[in-house]
Amino acid sequence: MLLRALFFILIANTLFAQQQDSPVIKVDVRQVLVPVIVTDSKGHHVTGLKSSDFHIYEDGVAQEIAAFSTDTSPAASALVAAAGTPPTEAAKSAPAAGSSPAPPGRTFVICIDALNSAFASSTRTRDALARLFEKEKAGETHYVLLSIGRQLQVLQTSTSDPAALFARLRNPAVQSAMGGADAAALRSELDALKIRMFDFCRACDCNSSQSCSTQAQDLKSSVDGQAEHWGSVREMFFAQLKSVVEELAKLPGGHTLILVSDGFTLQPARDFYSVIAPFLNKDQRFKMPGPIDLAPRLEAVIKVAVEHNIRIDSVDSGGLSQPALSGSGSMDASAPSDRSAPTVSRRVPSSNRGGTLLTEMDRQASSMAIQSGSGMSALAQATGGVFFHDSNDLLKQFRSALADGREYYLLAYAARNQVQDGKFRRITVEVADKKLHVRAKSGYWAETAQ
Repeated sequence: MLLRALFFILIANTLFAQQQDSPVIKVDVRQVLVPVIVTDSKGHHVTGLKSSDFHIYEDGVAQEIAAFSTDTSPAASALVAAAGTPPTEAAKSAPAAGSSPAPPGRTFVICIDALNSAFASSTRTRDALARLFEKEKAGETHYVLLSIGRQLQVLQTSTSDPAALFARLRNPAVQSAMGGADAAALRSELDALKIRMFDFCRACDCNSSQSCSTQAQDLKSSVDGQAEHWGSVREMFFAQLKSVVEELAKLPGGHTLILVSDGFTLQPARDFYSVIAPFLNKDQRFKMPGPIDLAPRLEAVIKVAVEHNIRIDSVDSGGLSQPALSGSGSMDASAPSDRSAPTVSRRVPSSNRGGTLLTEMDRQASSMAIQSGSGMSALAQATGGVFFHDSNDLLKQFRSALADGREYYLLAYAARNQVQDGKFRRITVEVADKKLHVRAKSGYWAETAQ
């Protein structure tokens, strides 16, 4: 807790020192800010667009753009400070030109998932980040490096000096803080469960739901206990991620959070039930993933990020998929297979469910890999970020994330629907040139008025 407090205090002291307080006129009109990134067909950022080039819709209803700026313009910072005010009052509340220092630069918080990332992934992440900051130029941009898992660890406090980050990443002590141990422990438990299932099916008829009913119930109780343990650990992970986003929202300037992870499931029991399913697919007791559902935890993170215009880019640190359990690989070339699936050395029995047991295990592994990425995809899509995956070039992905945080437009509109009913309002942004690609947050929650 002391480390976390120190971390946020240091960020605040660094960034708030760069600007002076300016008055904000509070009114009842609700204004919505929408950061927008525009790229061409090759992924290059498009600059020089005007307000008239954009069209914005809320729940399909056209909205009038009340204010427009780019990230590099001083008006962008003034617009953020005036959030919630109508256009005429925003102009009054913005400081006069030359009356305050230049607006603070963008803040990038690189957040390493130390809970769900394997040792190999954390090593690749560390190497890619070291190469990134070895070449990065110093400027107004601030960087923070931390890891979250069972606890929040500050690996580098806020700094505008890339050399400091490079030196920190070269420190061997940083590697252990970037994850691997928990992922290895979970992998070990899943491997042990595979062996247990082979032994179970040798003693019982796995194609009969009535066979060895007592042993099957003991198996369910055991895996539900394991799932509950990992569910509580992942709840800590989401609580830490939410606290990072909340603290980042308090800081001035632009904000981007880059989450680096191998991915995570929102129903921890699925990790274990996906191992059992190929063996006991007729047993209804193993059809449900368990009572723990972390989707509300993920949504809570998204709500804070969306409200404060914090873009979350998620990077799949596992890289490209490796061959699945069966010799032929995954059944579907378009679906990722289980990167970390171990080689099964014992004799694999045939299955009368069609195909081999390993083919069914491949299918379950592919399904789990897709689900593990769905949470990271949701974080990025909802906040206007990018889910970088299916690539071993982490350095390129990190560079793209930083570029997105420096080249964007900021639109503002006074929502025509001013009813604060707590419902989700979907936002759509279009540009006149249909060949361009537009990325923005997917919407916001119109929270109930107090």
